[in-house]
Amino acid sequence: MITPHAQLSPTTMLREIPPKQAETLLKSMVIPPRPVILLQLEQEQLKPEPDFDLISKLISSDLTLSAAVLKTVNSPFFQLSNRVASVYQALQLLGLKNLGNIVRGVLLRHALTPEGATSMERFWTMALRTALVCAHLAEHVDGADAEEAYTFGLFQDCGMPLMQARFSNYRATMEKGEELSLAKFIELEDLRHQTNHAVVGYLLARTWFLPEHLSLAILNHQDIGIFASPDGEGWSDTCNLIAIAALASHVVKRHFELPEVPDWRELEPVYLRHLAMERSEYEDVADRVNRLLEHA
Repeated sequence: MITPHAQLSPTTMLREIPPKQAETLLKSMVIPPRPVILLQLEQEQLKPEPDFDLISKLISSDLTLSAAVLKTVNSPFFQLSNRVASVYQALQLLGLKNLGNIVRGVLLRHALTPEGATSMERFWTMALRTALVCAHLAEHVDGADAEEAYTFGLFQDCGMPLMQARFSNYRATMEKGEELSLAKFIELEDLRHQTNHAVVGYLLARTWFLPEHLSLAILNHQDIGIFASPDGEGWSDTCNLIAIAALASHVVKRHFELPEVPDWRELEPVYLRHLAMERSEYEDVADRVNRLLEHA
């Protein structure tokens, strides 16, 4: 059985899955490759002077992708004074990094959703809302990157659609998991499916070449124990992402009157303490975001 804590000692919580275990899992799971258009976009981003014309043409060449990008950009969360009518205009207003993260999120959804499938519609809606709230919260955390927090908000549970595609009874596992603590949900997944969404999401993140600390955040995001075990370079950034996304998810659930994580009252102080964020500051940000969620 592969768990997100495989071969971890009490004082070393952040590690990769051993290669042999990863190889075994990959043989039984279908992990979609990184889309070619994403590779092209990332290559252009690395250039000293990215070609905005080329980037906008790359995105616009896929009508489904460009339509989804514009829909996201024109959502209330970006608070644009006028609606954006083209990818090039969105690129000028939001910048390359912001738009790149939006494209990555749209491609993720397309890659993990079979054509015509609607069973995960609620999942993706919640993921997008959480990602947007992540970006707003990150602006209030020293050292946090809002664009990166947005990406993590989208990817943190990306293993779930893959688990559902692989296991016919996974939806029942997800529904039962809503009643369980973070740790108990992982235990249930391991018991029923011999793996869990954190591990599968980590493998997808590595396949898509996401930054290492972001991939590790996906792997460990259900393990509150990592906050008590500093683990070298990257540990704080990884925990920042996990804490921001957990708080953002709670804001979204509370706004739409969805059940909170059963052990939330024990988890929340840990996340706030790590981010050096007062509860009053968190609630102020949540109040502002709630007004945006009303139109989301």
